[in-house]
Amino acid sequence: MVETTELSAFYFLGAILVATLGTALTRFLPFFVFKRRTNRAFLVYLQETMPLLIMTLLVFFSLKDVAWSETYGMYEIAGILSAIICFALSRNAILSMFVAIAFYMIILKCLKGVLW
Repeated sequence: MVETTELSAFYFLGAILVATLGTALTRFLPFFVFKRRTNRAFLVYLQETMPLLIMTLLVFFSLKDVAWSETYGMYEIAGILSAIICFALSRNAILSMFVAIAFYMIILKCLKGVLW
């Protein structure tokens, strides 16, 4: 038999507070640490390459649990291609992410079971 424990409101508020402080710390700490070193070559390099690196890691992380043997990843690949095409046309990363998510959800809902 599995025992369930109810979490108190204090626990949830504490978790929200810790998550908020952690997020704020990671956002504001680099400004204080690198205040006097803003034009270093390494920082400029990181500023230019990190967004691409983060997006690549997110794509690979999102593909790690795909059932490749069932659908061959066609729905996921179509979603990724829609993001690439939208970004190539608009040069807007946020718009391309939203379009890709919407496209993926639509094809997943409409074509699930039709093709495979």
